[in-house]
Amino acid sequence: MNTNLKRRLCYRQFSFIVMFLTFLLFGGYQAKSTFAAVNNPQQTLMVAPVIPADNQVNKAAGYFELQLPQNETRTLTVQAYNASSKALTVQVTILDAQTATNGVVQYVKPKQVNRQYLTIAGSDLVKTPTQITLAPSETKDVPIILKASKSRPKGTYLSAISLMALTPTGTANVHQRIAYTIGLVLHQGHESPSISQLRLKQTALIKRSSGFQLRYQLVNPRRFFLKDTVASVELTNASSRFFSLKMRQPLSRIAPQSQFVMTHDIQGQKPVAGQYRLVAEIKQGRHLKTITQYVRITRDGKLIASSRTAFRLAQQKWNLLKVAIAMVMLGITSFVIFRWRQHQKAKKSAEI
Repeated sequence: MNTNLKRRLCYRQFSFIVMFLTFLLFGGYQAKSTFAAVNNPQQTLMVAPVIPADNQVNKAAGYFELQLPQNETRTLTVQAYNASSKALTVQVTILDAQTATNGVVQYVKPKQVNRQYLTIAGSDLVKTPTQITLAPSETKDVPIILKASKSRPKGTYLSAISLMALTPTGTANVHQRIAYTIGLVLHQGHESPSISQLRLKQTALIKRSSGFQLRYQLVNPRRFFLKDTVASVELTNASSRFFSLKMRQPLSRIAPQSQFVMTHDIQGQKPVAGQYRLVAEIKQGRHLKTITQYVRITRDGKLIASSRTAFRLAQQKWNLLKVAIAMVMLGITSFVIFRWRQHQKAKKSAEI
């Protein structure tokens, strides 16, 4: 018993020594790795949003989505950290969202958005310091102040917080631009996004070296932030389905109160002159919006507005032409058959 007890004690002591040495070994490695990361010259500015508990999306998403305050201003926080060995000057800007070509949201400076549609932008509701200075290894909280208002129109205000610093690259007079963009989605009241208000306008054809391009504008006039929609366009010729075209384009994001251009390239073809019906279908989940326009393609390849009546008349003319051609072909076929039968009868008479 005593011998077994001594063995157990020795085994425990040995295990404790091994665990202690392992802790020292790996503990020293981790401390060394963290120190090396802080002094890595490639790592300079780092930012992280402090997501509040009432954020409407998961904290892992990394952006703010909140209700606008109605009574008192509210302050959000973005932490900025200087991981370099030199002081950094960080520019802080609130950007506004607009929809770029083919339904891609991009964030631009407030002066660059189209105020014809975006009369009140997200940047009008947010205030930040224009710049901050970070000493080496310093962390600062950047305040993002949301203005309170009950009078703002209901809907979504889509913006982003931009933090940008210029750091030297080691080459004389050359700086590296380091920028972070954190989304800021603000809601005034509750409104369900809808594609019913989307409008189609300014359709055009543009000649290319090989083929042509169909270009048209879509307008989202409401304060709806639309996601995961699909647009399909069918250009139907009044005379023949052979000259008709159908195109499909996913739209990942459509910013509130914005307009954007959709383009479709048709390679190796030329636009055929005539009357056309343009049907645009925009689908989001189970919801579908159909927009119909009537246009005419001229002989020189231009696309101009037309009417349903002109399209119907062109269809009727084409149908009458097809009937006339069918009757002529039937007459020719009947005449050929008649002559062939006459020839057969004459041949039989001659043999008798």
